[in-house]
Amino acid sequence: MNRNIIIFLCMVSSPFIFAQSIQGVVTGKEDKSVSEVEVLVTKDKEKYSAITDGNGVFKIALKENGDYLLEIIEDGVKVESEKLSVTGDINKHFRLKKISPVEQKIEGVVVEVKKKLFERKIDRLVFNVENSVAAQGTDVMEALSKTPMVRATDDAISIAGKNNVAVMIDDRLLNLSGQELINYLKTLRSDDISKIEVITTPPAKYEAEGKSGLINIIHKKNTNLGWNGSLQTSGSYFYGRTTVSTRNGAGFNYQGKKISLTANLSSGDNYWATTAYNYLTGTTNSNYWNTDSKEVNNNKYKGGNLKGEYKINEKSLVGFNYNYSFGNPLDQSSNYTSIFNEKRNLNLFSDSKTKDHRNVHNTTAFYDLKLDTMGSKLSLSANLLINNSDARNFYNTVTDKTISTFSNPVNKYRIYSGQADLEKNFAKIKTEYGLKYTTIRNNSDFNFFDIENGQYIVNRDRTNSFNYKEQNYAIYASTSFKINDKWDAKAGLRYEYTSLEGISLNDNSSAKIKYGKFFPTAYLSYKADENNTLSLNYSRRITRPYFGNLNPFKNYTSEFEYTTGNPYLLPSFSDNFEFGYVLKNNFNVTLYYNYNKDDWDRIQMVQDNLKYSVVKNFYNEDQAGINISYNYNKLKWLESNVFVNGFYAKSKSFLPEAMAAPAGFGGNLNFDNNFFLNKEKTFTFILGMWSSIPYRKGNTYFKGNSSVYSGVKLNLMQKNLMITLYMNDILNIDRNKGTEYYPDYNVEYYTKGTSRNMYLSVTYKFGNNNVKGTTKQVNFEESKRAGENGGN
Repeated sequence: MNRNIIIFLCMVSSPFIFAQSIQGVVTGKEDKSVSEVEVLVTKDKEKYSAITDGNGVFKIALKENGDYLLEIIEDGVKVESEKLSVTGDINKHFRLKKISPVEQKIEGVVVEVKKKLFERKIDRLVFNVENSVAAQGTDVMEALSKTPMVRATDDAISIAGKNNVAVMIDDRLLNLSGQELINYLKTLRSDDISKIEVITTPPAKYEAEGKSGLINIIHKKNTNLGWNGSLQTSGSYFYGRTTVSTRNGAGFNYQGKKISLTANLSSGDNYWATTAYNYLTGTTNSNYWNTDSKEVNNNKYKGGNLKGEYKINEKSLVGFNYNYSFGNPLDQSSNYTSIFNEKRNLNLFSDSKTKDHRNVHNTTAFYDLKLDTMGSKLSLSANLLINNSDARNFYNTVTDKTISTFSNPVNKYRIYSGQADLEKNFAKIKTEYGLKYTTIRNNSDFNFFDIENGQYIVNRDRTNSFNYKEQNYAIYASTSFKINDKWDAKAGLRYEYTSLEGISLNDNSSAKIKYGKFFPTAYLSYKADENNTLSLNYSRRITRPYFGNLNPFKNYTSEFEYTTGNPYLLPSFSDNFEFGYVLKNNFNVTLYYNYNKDDWDRIQMVQDNLKYSVVKNFYNEDQAGINISYNYNKLKWLESNVFVNGFYAKSKSFLPEAMAAPAGFGGNLNFDNNFFLNKEKTFTFILGMWSSIPYRKGNTYFKGNSSVYSGVKLNLMQKNLMITLYMNDILNIDRNKGTEYYPDYNVEYYTKGTSRNMYLSVTYKFGNNNVKGTTKQVNFEESKRAGENGGN
């Protein structure tokens, strides 16, 4: 008989083979249920185990009757044991008599058992936030900055140098990206967080989209009834500038016996100014196209989030999540350009003023059903995202005459998805299955006008409409099991089928693409002892283009320069291997290798006296490296976090338009120090830095960069009032600089923003601080495809 059929029949028939069981409930003081403790049953060399659910319930199926030893283990410490004689099914109520192992008295001696700071699980690295003093009394964004392999700033979140990271709350993906995501995470308190999981090779349960990985933020258990709220205000003062950035927010949580509610409101005014240059110089002649630029951005935004859950009964939960955001960014730029070639020698000035209105609504609804006491459950969810953008762009190009133009890009896109996930657990095996369907609609109109004598005249050659349709189907299955006390294994397979069509109406062009791909994942973990854990992981991933990169509109920044998308852009794929090691719970090493196929990026082209940039698939890349994370907390007055990433990258271009950058080494360093200035550790001095050495990717050589920051943090009124004051980029050296390589020319680029600023944040909490409100989120990975700018 086929081996796969045998395995399948064993899984299906296991409930009938195990005809006897031990089940029950574990409670503690005042008969309150105790969740997430391990119940271990032993007979001779046979061991069976289960983890209690949120109601303290567990069930363990046994192969045969007989005498067993039952032990209850909390945080790695045995707190209860009992001998049982099994002759069929047993149902018992276990009341824990001993004090929690966090502070357990034994014959007058107090033994403190702390959770590990780092834990290497089979498919992720876990940072126990509640065990880090430096990560307490902050918002979640600051807690992320203390997390191994993660760099979190006011601009972006990255894992080991890779951006576009997806963030989950309690194993459910947030339907937010870009600045909206960062603003939301600033409303969450680290005191409510139990742990942060860094998943660099996501299992089959999650979307195969994205190479950067996932961050999963786990709340502490919500066992208290009542309500609480918080108020926050913050601002940044930029040296040498009269403008400041501000942010104000408020949050509310309510936890009842049946109903949980969470609401957040925020508004702000982000300011950003940059100076830049882009110098294109011929490699075989003296041709050049040099541009110096200055740009000022000001984005006024507001947003809100409302989540609700209703507990129908002990097995069923229903809820919703709604997010709204409105942005009104104003961008103004001025550019000085010099052009020299065999046909012309021209100096020109161009400026632009762009004002956009963006409204984003996304909502989810879900239903969870617990199927048994083994933790099995069925989850159903539906998602909807609506994004409307309406911009007004004015451009002037000045040579010996002035040419004025106006464009009105209007984007409307909708994303609908539905999915079903089933977790079925057995005595030693956990299985997961799921289905998902997603449809995407994006309709964009680009209206272009020439301005002559104050009159707006339609330019039909530059006006266009683009309609985009995409359908995604996904199915997955995975299983995880404990081989023995030291070895754990997990494997999964996901299949995704995509059908898309892009139609450009004015130039009568279209692109139709269909593809189906398998995405396998595999994990193996070995725990030699309490101080040494090793793991080996593999996953295959896909990165699909943002909507804006598929749109063929020619967005002119002057009469001689424009940017455009590529409707024929294909997704890129990556194969990822990792070998991880954790020593003594605070030192983590990960060796990795990635092969990226059909990678894409924006390249610059010169043709017919026009310079333009377009996105193309043009290179494959091999990358191998090492990540090292270390937390030092041996001294009572100091906690330090160090992260080092070193790698070797080699790219190969398969298009003649772009040359691959020379292969070479690269790396980055994060070093964060918290000096506790009083015994209670409520007054903290912060000093840290991050740095990157030069590295190569695609056709680009990125030069090194660094920044130093310092400040103080105060936690007052029993940590209800938090005040943070620090300076970013003290030396004002944070900038982006590098070289792009092409067959006939190279491009030197430089961008320097207003990175040095003084930041002040004040947060006040009131009410019952032990109430967490709703925590459940619903998977909606497709929302990231819009990009930070709504797909424009």
